[in-house]
Amino acid sequence: MGSTPGTNAAHPHGSLENPEVAHEESDINVRAILWFVAILVGTTLAIHLTMYGLFVGLARFDAKNDPAVSPLVAPAGQLPPEPRLQTTPWEDLKKFRAEEDVHLRSYGWVDKTAGVAHLPIDKAKALLLQRGLPARETSDPTQGTHVAASGESSGGRNIPAGAPVMAAPAPQAPAPAPSAPEPAKAPGGGL
Repeated sequence: MGSTPGTNAAHPHGSLENPEVAHEESDINVRAILWFVAILVGTTLAIHLTMYGLFVGLARFDAKNDPAVSPLVAPAGQLPPEPRLQTTPWEDLKKFRAEEDVHLRSYGWVDKTAGVAHLPIDKAKALLLQRGLPARETSDPTQGTHVAASGESSGGRNIPAGAPVMAAPAPQAPAPAPSAPEPAKAPGGGL
């Protein structure tokens, strides 16, 4: 294979240079770009050094002008006195509910000298259902909810204390009921 003028022997298709296509050498000014980068780096360093000096100066100014510490201030690292703010209220709530649950489901003394104890809640409810709530006997029919209200009622009218209510008939005195034997109470008045 012979080589023809203008062809590159190393490349099978000839020379890869095209004399009609080239870059324009006058479009970019390398010296101006280098000056720009140098000025940018210099300005950045100047700003950083200025800011560092400003922070050091302000720190010294702040240290000089710090107010005197009160002698009542607790030393660093010492906890404040109780009660303190909760840092983990969810854990405190779990602990509180667990302690309440133990108290509600156990026996124990409230006041040992007076003989007052506490029972588990289920046992106390069963005793309450068995014995009932204590009630005092009364022979006065005006006691309870049948007494006229004193002061201003919800309707805006004044009712003097002790005066009968005109809207409802006066209650009749109930016949005295035969007294039932009083149930036995636990020592110390507890249930």
